[in-house]
Amino acid sequence: MHRFPRHTMRISFATTSAARAAATILEQYGFSANQTGKDVVTNCPTLLAAPAIERSIGLELVEGIEFSNGTRNGTP
Repeated sequence: MHRFPRHTMRISFATTSAARAAATILEQYGFSANQTGKDVVTNCPTLLAAPAIERSIGLELVEGIEFSNGTRNGTP
């Protein structure tokens, strides 16, 4: 089994409805997006996520962004 990097981003929103809308948008782009309350965790690249969120719901609803790097098991 090979190991490969996993990069995720947690985006915190002002409201749960904004988080829900963002998760839906990121999933439409084909990325994973898991919403818990006002937070969305996604593997969407930042340079794609930011413009997509800005166009759809506006960046003023984003309260914070946190990045995480790690590894997970995978197969070739």
